[in-house]
Amino acid sequence: MKRILASLFVLLLVFCAVLPFSAPIADADSFNKDSLYEPYFILVNADTPSVAYNGIEGEADKQVAPASTTKILTCIVALERGNLDDMVTVSEKATNFSKGNSLMGLEAGDTYSLRDLLYGMMLPSGNDAAIAIAEHIAGSTAAYADLMNEKAKEIGMTHSHFVTVHGKDNSDHYTTVRDMAILTAYALKTSPKSAEFRAIVGTATYTASSGPRAIELVNSNRMLIDTPASDDLPNPISCLYPDAIGVKTGDTNAAGKCLIAAAERDGVTMIAVLFGGTKKEGDDYNDGWKPAQKDKYNVKRFQDAIALFEYAFSDMMRTVTVADLIGYGMRMEFEVEITNASAEDSQGGKLIAKADLAQDTTLTMMQPALEELKKVIGTIANPSFTNVYAPIGEGAVVGTVTYMLNGQLLLNANLLATRSVKEGTAQVDVSQQTSESAIVDLIGDANATIVTEDRTGDGGCGVPQNVRWVLIVLPIIFVLLVICVTLFLFYLNAEAKRRKKAAKRRAAQKRAREREYDDLPRR
Repeated sequence: MKRILASLFVLLLVFCAVLPFSAPIADADSFNKDSLYEPYFILVNADTPSVAYNGIEGEADKQVAPASTTKILTCIVALERGNLDDMVTVSEKATNFSKGNSLMGLEAGDTYSLRDLLYGMMLPSGNDAAIAIAEHIAGSTAAYADLMNEKAKEIGMTHSHFVTVHGKDNSDHYTTVRDMAILTAYALKTSPKSAEFRAIVGTATYTASSGPRAIELVNSNRMLIDTPASDDLPNPISCLYPDAIGVKTGDTNAAGKCLIAAAERDGVTMIAVLFGGTKKEGDDYNDGWKPAQKDKYNVKRFQDAIALFEYAFSDMMRTVTVADLIGYGMRMEFEVEITNASAEDSQGGKLIAKADLAQDTTLTMMQPALEELKKVIGTIANPSFTNVYAPIGEGAVVGTVTYMLNGQLLLNANLLATRSVKEGTAQVDVSQQTSESAIVDLIGDANATIVTEDRTGDGGCGVPQNVRWVLIVLPIIFVLLVICVTLFLFYLNAEAKRRKKAAKRRAAQKRAREREYDDLPRR
């Protein structure tokens, strides 16, 4: 027993020691955008996707190849124009790809739901699924590309043009990283199908089971799922990021290794677009890789995205005190009417309750959330009174208050009476069954704890709700305490018996050895 308690204590100490170091946050002032591996990049807040956050961008308006990040546009057009439950028949053209292409694994003649094909296109980046989707919705990939360009123009992608649905290299198929940030922000937040889009791109693994065979799909975004070990990568580097919500990888000779990543923390969504990693030299893609740009473990784009997100979230973090919030206009005092207050009460039964919050209490939140909070600060308090009957003593708990922003709890506190209120005469409900009422004389002191009317819903026992809870909880605690003491005494008794038996056994062994010695022959 002692060893078990000691082990638990050691584990607690280790946990407390490790916890402060378990989630390091990047120093916002130390970030250097020149350290990014990719030549074309931009970091944006999804609410303002055309503007780089704190100027973090590099050649953001240069025309570049988007590779498979094109499928973000393919996906959102399909979601807005198609029906997820539609069954799609896969054509011969959709499966006509050479070795080396990223595929879902479809065969000509297969029939899968549009939902399954969208997962097959976005997770393993299936080019076959992209063509099957385009042909189903528009009749041909060329007609679907027209729909993509129409949507791009509609949402403000002014420097982009698309001719393929999967993103394979084509000289007339281009974009900019700024345009792709605008597209991703639209897909995540503005599109009427944003919820469906988020569900797809944020999924680590998925089973497409609506067709002739189940196909297991794994997301190529290593911020969502670790790459398993293989002969080529026996010890893959983990790039998991807890705040990641998607979005899409890409990789072609013309584009290099690309990543559009999104992360969300405390209601703030950030998007990082990183293009051009390990891009080949010149126009002749047979020249080979740039030696300085080799990325054996395929992690640099993910690590750069994480660095950008940590910088942004750290930079946006603000700490304010309750005193600051009061200065912004947060309510701390709330009025409640005590219906059975004495007729001589100087304030006519009106009682001011104050939130029990120390002014130096701190609250940490993102800068955008803080700015929104300031705009609605006067409406975030939600008081709830549980004790509105006299007698009430000064400082007594009469309720609670919560402070909420967009469904998120910011603070909560007890509401304390700022003065005493004595009992008087009040009309109360004598019988819940007959709904008859009577006038009852309520006589007592402001510090009394027993009231005579039924306000607890127990049929008229006259005990305040907070007292009733004490009367219920205390016996339970007492019984548990008795059980614990009994078990402890039982343990001590058993331990004493064990030690006594051990002593007797040792004494018997000693006497046996002495007899054996006495029986030995003597010379």
